[in-house]
Amino acid sequence: MITGKVTEHLIPYLPEFRYNPKDACFIGSPVDLIVFDGLDEGDLRKIVFVEVKSGKSTLSKRERLIRDAVEQGRVEWVVLRVER
Repeated sequence: MITGKVTEHLIPYLPEFRYNPKDACFIGSPVDLIVFDGLDEGDLRKIVFVEVKSGKSTLSKRERLIRDAVEQGRVEWVVLRVER
């Protein structure tokens, strides 16, 4: 369990990670990372949700629900203004 948590934090710096580590934001739950591909260079190509798995582990029900929503385009942008 601890190894998995450490890997989730280090994955942007491992050779198999194909994005710029500066574009990756660790969230941890319900997905491990969100990558703003190209943002560091000023050219955002896409936003990528990344779930890190090892061995034969599979997506949880919550992870599958998120994957399905993203794949079906059920994603939106909201600006929340807080008046003080």
